[in-house]
Amino acid sequence: MTTKRIFLSAVVLFFTLSLFGQNAENNTVKNRSKELGIHAGFTTGLGLSFRHWSEKFGVQITAIPIKSNDFKFISGGLTAMYSITNQKYHRFFLYLGNHVLIYNDLIDFDDLFYNEVTTEYIYNIGFGPGFEVGRNVRFNIMVGYGAYNLLEPSEYKLLPAVEMGLYFKL
Repeated sequence: MTTKRIFLSAVVLFFTLSLFGQNAENNTVKNRSKELGIHAGFTTGLGLSFRHWSEKFGVQITAIPIKSNDFKFISGGLTAMYSITNQKYHRFFLYLGNHVLIYNDLIDFDDLFYNEVTTEYIYNIGFGPGFEVGRNVRFNIMVGYGAYNLLEPSEYKLLPAVEMGLYFKL
């Protein structure tokens, strides 16, 4: 009789604990995330960067303005991303990056009457795969192919593209 009571108590205790137990954390992550960081890329931009992922699609905005009395450098990038896999500690994705660069320089010819200001507008576009690792701090690297200096047909180039960044999840 006591053996039956012990067995019955154990079964009731087991089912009671399983009802109130917590679910185990699986290996997938929330699809929505916002990230802030720094980024450097030939076709995605240079400077401070903000990313937003929504389901499978993401967007990245990267920019930095630098100006002094005789120098101006403005970099802006807008990148579209498509997530192929998103796990707890890594993500694999495809990207399409657009980068506009405005470069302004004052050339002083040691003449009081003649200074020349040169301004260049550079537009680059690139695509390829990207990979990021980390959970709350994510390091990413993107390697692809880019078209450089599209605004100047005589200086147009097709070369490999390398982009990298460090992002903090918000």
